[in-house]
Amino acid sequence: MEKLVFVCSLFIALITLSQGQTLPCPSIGDYDIKNLTQPAYWQFDLDPNYCVESTEKPCHFFFTFCKYLPKTENSTCVESSVCQSSSDSTAPVEIGKQCNASITLEFDCNKNEPWLPNDGAASTPKPTDVKFNPTTCEYYIKFDYAGACHRIVPPSTTPLNPTPAKICIPPAGYDITPLTLAPYWIFNINDGCLIESNYTESCTLFMSFCKPIESLVDCKDSSGCIRYPNLPDTTIIVANYSEDPFTAFEKNGFLAEYPAGEDIINRFTGKHCNIEIEIKFDCDKDAIWEIPPENQPGIGPEPIAFTSITNSSCQVKMTIPYSGACSKKKKDDDNGMSAGGVLTIIFILFFALYFGAGFMYQTFIKNETGLNRIPHFTFWSSILLFALEGFIYTWRFVTCQSHKE
Repeated sequence: MEKLVFVCSLFIALITLSQGQTLPCPSIGDYDIKNLTQPAYWQFDLDPNYCVESTEKPCHFFFTFCKYLPKTENSTCVESSVCQSSSDSTAPVEIGKQCNASITLEFDCNKNEPWLPNDGAASTPKPTDVKFNPTTCEYYIKFDYAGACHRIVPPSTTPLNPTPAKICIPPAGYDITPLTLAPYWIFNINDGCLIESNYTESCTLFMSFCKPIESLVDCKDSSGCIRYPNLPDTTIIVANYSEDPFTAFEKNGFLAEYPAGEDIINRFTGKHCNIEIEIKFDCDKDAIWEIPPENQPGIGPEPIAFTSITNSSCQVKMTIPYSGACSKKKKDDDNGMSAGGVLTIIFILFFALYFGAGFMYQTFIKNETGLNRIPHFTFWSSILLFALEGFIYTWRFVTCQSHKE
């Protein structure tokens, strides 16, 4: 699940600015925060149990992104980004100045929640989760937001990967053409993605074959990288670019091995090491690799296995199904004919030609009739008689009739 997390620590002293003044707003990876920054401020109500001050009625939250709250009839919390007020309270509480509070807003991917802004104040969707620690004044509030879904820049504005596939040496007997058609491939790893820490088990792996990744800024000029959905700014290069990563197996399957990626800290040993990745392509004629049109990234199948780093190795291993990993050489051998089959066909053709040509010769040249039209009839009939005598003798021997006589 894709997420976008903002941590707002508001106990830092605020600089005096004019009301509603806009602050520089950083971009956050491939996520869209435009709608969040457009209204004058956002507002929503919280249950009394989550209010800083004791109250019997819901308290009101006001907050902004990339600018300070303006002075309105609902809020006098100027020169701050988050404010809480209650109809039972005489004055609003400015989060961060009342009790050195901090607030974490987490945004989960939900394409049905676009957060439509207004010219003035705008109401947020209902939070999906709220936690409040009254002792430390720590807030954790979770929302659904369409902009938290991973966003790919369309090729009409910025081509994803204009670099064509370079000449790759394919593993003998295998087809890698489909792998080179997409600018890069996306693999969703749902388990075992722990690299530098135990923060999350899931991640997204981006891989490109026979050309470097160009459209993902954090992965640019590499062959592969891992990105954590819960940590939008965390990307690890797992594979430097290689034009010839493939190694064939004797039977079905081949490997793609890449030069060491970036330097990481092994979470088991605490020591530095360069992460590597080994991808095994396993024969599966039914495996689906979705190649979208218009130079969009491809969606890879679910990996059969994914193994993260260990205390003895910084190599990541992944096994994925792929129809091109079914050896063409083996297929040709299966469809070919053995030497015995070839000899049998030659034998049948020879005797067909012998009897056919001999029959025509005996009939039209020598004017033979009846069984004499069969070439060398006396020879073949004697062979049949000898075979019959041999059968009778064997039968009499097996049934002990010859011993009785």
